[in-house]
Amino acid sequence: MNAKQTRKVLIAIAGVLAAWILSPLFGFRQAPLSISSEPLSCDAARAHQTIREFVTQFPERVFGSFESRHSTGYLHDTLESLGYELDYTQFNARIAGRKQVGRNVLGYKAGRNPEIIALIAHYDTAATTVQGAMSNGSGVGVLLEIARILATNPTDRSILIIFSDGGEWGMLGALDLATSYAERDRIAAVLSLDYVAIGDLAALSLEETGLLKGFTPPWYRMLALRAAEEQGLPVLSASGFGEHMTRTFYIPRSDQGPFLNSGIPAINLGSRSVDRQKEQAVYHSPLDTIENLKTSSIEKFGLSAERIVRTLDALPDIPRESMDSYRLWHALFLGPNTIRVLHGVVILPLLFCLFYCIKNHHGRMNPAGILRELLAFIAASIPFLMIYFLIGLFRVLRMLPVYTLYPATAKDPVLDNPSLGVMGGIFGIAAIVAGLCILFYMFPFRNSPKQDFNISKPVLLCLTLITVILALFHNSYWAVTFLTLPCWIWGLAGPGRDWNKRLRHWIWFAAAGLPFLIVPWFLASSIGIDTSLIWYQVLALNTGLFSAPGYFLAAAAVALGIRFSVVQLHEAG
Repeated sequence: MNAKQTRKVLIAIAGVLAAWILSPLFGFRQAPLSISSEPLSCDAARAHQTIREFVTQFPERVFGSFESRHSTGYLHDTLESLGYELDYTQFNARIAGRKQVGRNVLGYKAGRNPEIIALIAHYDTAATTVQGAMSNGSGVGVLLEIARILATNPTDRSILIIFSDGGEWGMLGALDLATSYAERDRIAAVLSLDYVAIGDLAALSLEETGLLKGFTPPWYRMLALRAAEEQGLPVLSASGFGEHMTRTFYIPRSDQGPFLNSGIPAINLGSRSVDRQKEQAVYHSPLDTIENLKTSSIEKFGLSAERIVRTLDALPDIPRESMDSYRLWHALFLGPNTIRVLHGVVILPLLFCLFYCIKNHHGRMNPAGILRELLAFIAASIPFLMIYFLIGLFRVLRMLPVYTLYPATAKDPVLDNPSLGVMGGIFGIAAIVAGLCILFYMFPFRNSPKQDFNISKPVLLCLTLITVILALFHNSYWAVTFLTLPCWIWGLAGPGRDWNKRLRHWIWFAAAGLPFLIVPWFLASSIGIDTSLIWYQVLALNTGLFSAPGYFLAAAAVALGIRFSVVQLHEAG
């Protein structure tokens, strides 16, 4: 591109940035809903005692274990004594290749309205913990206390109390209910409780992420936020850049996730400790015992949960809002159509670059040159496709641990001790295949004229455009996170006529690829798997938590980056 065309592309980039900066002007403020003013009755001391009884009687409630199944009797008997109609649901799952049977405990109380408010807490623990008082005996105890309160007072809407199994392995019990529960169409809203942090609380927290799709609608987010703020603590809730990153993957950690995936409004109430370092050390460890929980913290958590429930029950109508609205800050949201436009305009600079590239060099385009670049792109992609194929092969050979959805949880020995043989096999074979692809690509063209940058670039930009469009349909947040910089940088880079210019371009290419390095580490730190990120990604691809379309789009983007870097080795003719 000449200087004038380059300026127009830069203006397009500036226009995209301006659209994002000015986007709050096109947002909307979520109208506040009235919060219930009914007196609250949550007895924190009683809840604390209930937690103590539950976690000390059943300290190893590992999914599929006898003790886990035995603990459901306690939950059943307690709900029955409160007058709830009791039911069980069972589901099958695989954990590290072993078939397990999970059990959810359900208590139902009819209200004047057939709509259901569901309250859920998972009762299982990680295999690495003892008692699991914080995660999630605390949620169980508080939910039983709220169940006691609701049992003694008439409610407008029907109440469904759920103690779910398999929460540590991807909300498996909640997933079973969200997809298979016979009365799920009557569920108007879900509140998940997970967890009361140790010691004094620094903040309450709300998790609004759906499982692979969906996000808590604005009305419920603001309702829960206002109800929790009554306790005088900061309330952590996704917004702005943090929400964008969360939506890039849609990997929740609590039981609201499957319900949001099914289109049911849901949110999780959690908390953060003043001693964040100790909280992280206690999480999923033998130190997670009842002695770490304080009654004052349980009180703030329980009163927040009760206020949310009472407000939900008091609403004349449950709002029907889109789950695609994006929160900028506090009560300011962008609507789904605005977000779609903002995500779509990201590719405008790429369209400009492609137009100018074809306009300037269409006379030099020829079928042989186009075919050559397409073959080169395929050769660059095959090693990444081989990685996916090898993961499937090792699964069939039973050399990879198989899980129904989520890989091993944080601090699990499976994560801390990756199979070096499997990893070496996958990436070693992929490296060999990469070498063979280079040889098979180069051999037919050994006597051909050197590669023409001005033919390769339009082909690669077309492939980039196809990749970006498919990514926008797959997950537009994912597309913006990973492909914005490539859209802008790859199109601007010209031929490298000298090594200084080539080096500058390679630095830019590396900058375009930074999200592929930084964002996975962001994900890893958020779920506590800092040192086993690559192994976790292999397991996530093996289970399907990381989808095949997402992986193939990422592989295509990396292959394109490799090709753009390689063609810099050749000057334009």
